[in-house]
Amino acid sequence: MTVESFSGSSANRPVGFVRVALLTPPGRGALAVVAVAGDGAVDTIAQLFHPSGKFPLAERADGGIAFGRWGDPVGGEELVVVKRSDKSLEVHCHGGVAASEAVMRSLEAVGAVRQPWQEWLAAGGAPPIEIEAREALAKAGGPKAARILSRQLAGALQAELDHVASLRRAGDEAAAGAVCDRLVRAGRVGLRLTRPWRVVVAGEVNAGKSSLVNALAGYARSIVSAEPGTTRDLLETRLVLDGWEIDLVDTAGLRDEAGGNVERAGIERAVAAAADADLVLRVGGGGVGDPRDLAVATKCDLGPSGLRSEAGVIHTSTVTGAGIAELAAAIVRRLVPEEHEEPTLLTGPVPFTERQMRLL
Repeated sequence: MTVESFSGSSANRPVGFVRVALLTPPGRGALAVVAVAGDGAVDTIAQLFHPSGKFPLAERADGGIAFGRWGDPVGGEELVVVKRSDKSLEVHCHGGVAASEAVMRSLEAVGAVRQPWQEWLAAGGAPPIEIEAREALAKAGGPKAARILSRQLAGALQAELDHVASLRRAGDEAAAGAVCDRLVRAGRVGLRLTRPWRVVVAGEVNAGKSSLVNALAGYARSIVSAEPGTTRDLLETRLVLDGWEIDLVDTAGLRDEAGGNVERAGIERAVAAAADADLVLRVGGGGVGDPRDLAVATKCDLGPSGLRSEAGVIHTSTVTGAGIAELAAAIVRRLVPEEHEEPTLLTGPVPFTERQMRLL
């Protein structure tokens, strides 16, 4: 088994070119770090950086820190250059977009080549899975996704792929296949680590959908009213349940005789949203027939008239809070059954990109 390499544009560039990349996240911040590397890195920076003191940058020891001005020795931007080695340096300037962009443009003007940070890491020898894990971690939704991705960044997935390769070299295709099968099962969740699960709340008008959304979110996200048809559009709320990031979608109430074109359009959107959801909470307990459906009865504080007797229905009250924790647990169990059915599946190597799944 081989792992595909990242093919950045650096493949067509001459050997020894000086490359530059922004290592800190773009946007506002106190500090930005611009990395410069290549055989002529010190000479390139020396054209723009005027250090304080009598020693030029080339004579400074590896690991040395130099304070000075950029561009103009008198009126230029004050910043710090860290000399990692003769081929690797960092320019530490003020945070935000303007200062780092000015530094990179001036470096490009004297011959340096700008790279995205992913290409920068690949050119420096970082393996594809490490680069993918770093990129995914920046988008991780919820603490459980972040923990899983951190383990892959630490080498869990690469070690397992290496193990598969060794099994195949030894001729043990059955064992290699079993390992790959396990990874594919884990990949169902792995592919969702940077994308929230989508849960749609659907049901008839005045069934208590908006109140249920507010109870799960922990605040008044949706307007609640006794007037039928209050919710006319999709209202999304992002939250974390048991460590997993979820987009909870409140929808227009379903009824045969809608009160106008706007409400009918809202009902159409509700139906479409339910069709694309990972899980649908069928409020009222009826209409459950799809494996993606979870029946929920609301208003159980009103007594027997507010309850349903069907098996598998979760009874809740947004007034007393009864059943809300049970519902949250049921949502997670339906979305990520692997946590309960195969508890160790997500605690080790987990593929998390389409590229990795294609390899498997």
